[in-house]
Amino acid sequence: MAHTKSEEIVNLIKNIRAGTEILLSDLEAYQLFSLAQKTEKIEGDIAELGVYMGGSAIIIREACKDKPFHLFDTFKGLPPPGEQDESPKLKQGLYFHRLYNVKERLKDYKNIYYYSGIFPLTSTPIRSKRFSFIHIDADLYGSTISALDFFYPRLNTGGIIISHDYPQLSGVKKAFDEFFLDKKE
Repeated sequence: MAHTKSEEIVNLIKNIRAGTEILLSDLEAYQLFSLAQKTEKIEGDIAELGVYMGGSAIIIREACKDKPFHLFDTFKGLPPPGEQDESPKLKQGLYFHRLYNVKERLKDYKNIYYYSGIFPLTSTPIRSKRFSFIHIDADLYGSTISALDFFYPRLNTGGIIISHDYPQLSGVKKAFDEFFLDKKE
């Protein structure tokens, strides 16, 4: 019996989950893959802000195999939450994971670039780039609004910016709602 495309994606997610922790539900992981893949023919690089262990980066890379992929993280955990971030679970240093371990996990993939530190201070090397897909998983208002300010004007027509945290974290929701208040989207 031949596998459907959906079954292949589900199996891919299961295999990735077996190798590393992914802070996405199966449905969120499936949506991330599907949306990234929809932008494969749109010109532009891809990026992820908030890499943690690299599981979602693998999902995105599997969906868009050849595009330059820019990964941004402090690799020291979350920076200090601001007053816009109301969740008591968000603490400085949460989601700490070493850059070395992420690179090791992604070693079989080509055309990946790593940026360690606070965004947008780490964005200088990509200021002239255009993008087709951005995954913002930054957990905090300040990091999210900085990412939107940076990436939105660099997004090509038909490109996608997605956030895994929008429904769960009030600071992320506030950043998106404020940012897109005067946008046609």
